[in-house]
Amino acid sequence: MTHKFLKLRHRHFLTRQNTLRLRYVSLFAFACFAIVAGVVIPQTSSLALQGVWEPDTVSDVAVAADIEREPVPLGQPEMMAIQNKVSSAMRLAPSALKKAEKSPYMKVVIESGDTVAGVLQNAGLSGRESYFAVKALSEHFNPRHVKKGQEIGLHFAQDPESGEMVFDKMAFILSPVKSIVVEKEGEDVDYVASLDEKELKRRTYGRYAEIETSLYGSAARASIPSPIIAEMIRIYSWDIDFQRDIRRGDRVEVLYESFETEDGAYSKNGDILYASLHMGGKELPIYRFEMDDGRIDYFEPDGTSIRKTLMKTPVDGARISSGYGMRKHPILGYNKMHKGVDFAAPTGTPIYAAGDGVIEARGRKGAYGHYVRIRHNSKLKTAYAHLSRYKKGLKVGSRVEQGDVIGYVGSTGRSTGPHLHYEVLVHGRQVNPRSVDLPTGEILTGEQLRRFKSLRQSLDRDYAAMTKPERFAFLRQSSDDES
Repeated sequence: MTHKFLKLRHRHFLTRQNTLRLRYVSLFAFACFAIVAGVVIPQTSSLALQGVWEPDTVSDVAVAADIEREPVPLGQPEMMAIQNKVSSAMRLAPSALKKAEKSPYMKVVIESGDTVAGVLQNAGLSGRESYFAVKALSEHFNPRHVKKGQEIGLHFAQDPESGEMVFDKMAFILSPVKSIVVEKEGEDVDYVASLDEKELKRRTYGRYAEIETSLYGSAARASIPSPIIAEMIRIYSWDIDFQRDIRRGDRVEVLYESFETEDGAYSKNGDILYASLHMGGKELPIYRFEMDDGRIDYFEPDGTSIRKTLMKTPVDGARISSGYGMRKHPILGYNKMHKGVDFAAPTGTPIYAAGDGVIEARGRKGAYGHYVRIRHNSKLKTAYAHLSRYKKGLKVGSRVEQGDVIGYVGSTGRSTGPHLHYEVLVHGRQVNPRSVDLPTGEILTGEQLRRFKSLRQSLDRDYAAMTKPERFAFLRQSSDDES
């Protein structure tokens, strides 16, 4: 009958599955909780006020609600202990709400989109402090040039009056060797900046690697830095084509310099002092040597310079995509003489001058696209085509040395993809760069040859001492016998 007056329906209470709706379950649970709270809390409070019992934990309240127990009267000592505990808790409460004190040192790292001033303020500096700190920093470094990953070391000191940790100085890290130190000067917010540069020590390392997959990958597993391998490729490029001549099982050896701080932090690589390639049973060792006139070159054990008139490969990390000779032109579609060698490489790969000479042509040249030609002597020239761009400052009449960058790989002109078209011209006619007979470099004689042989023995001993002690003992004995 009630539903006629209240207009209630079956669906108001029950779901389609004939279960009580969730709203009524929640309401019932809340009502039960309110009843229990109304009975238990006043009772326990009353007992505590009477000095009979004081719950120490939530579990004690639960026990009081579930178990009937007789109140235990407390004596005067117990009441004093409770009062002391309450007073102590009240005294410690303000200190618990205090901010955690700053550490004397904090390191922050610049993230993408960060500014130096913003990072400093996030670390706890005031707006005024960060402004003057950045102003002092800008005397040695433009804060707008800050990059992701750069680090700032912040130092804090205790203020003698307030006892709080306040900003004292910061070190803006430029490199493992160099940093800018900004320090507070005087009582006011005044900062001075200075450059701090660590002293570098030169260390020598001997490493070797057997080629398993790639040259760079095998060298990395042997802890040979990639810049050292890149320099080694450049030095050997007069004789060796690293894309085609190196095979699995070949071996590289290198003795090189590294510049580091006192604590061992790497700064930069130095020179390669000795290197050797073991290819197909052949060994090709070379040694760095400074000649009487100050020129530095790499020589074979007999004192012959490894430098040839022209480099064998004028671009690093490239593969031959098309050789010299007749071929079906990839664009024109008919057979045509290809009067050069194509080296496929990513756009922007540096292109080197194959030998010493003078820039004879630089500019756009029909199907060649961006083009450079170098005159090496009265009969020998080299040409480079399809460049994406030229080396800045390169112009007709510029003198270049072997190994200088003259431009970058591209796909300008009649080209299907990024590559270098390389030509060697003898008396104005293109010849096969892979078969042209080129003269070798200079040969040491007299006193220079004697100095070189002495240096060679010293470098052999240094390398052997670092990599193969038994070989070092043999070389030292041989040297003693010769002397």
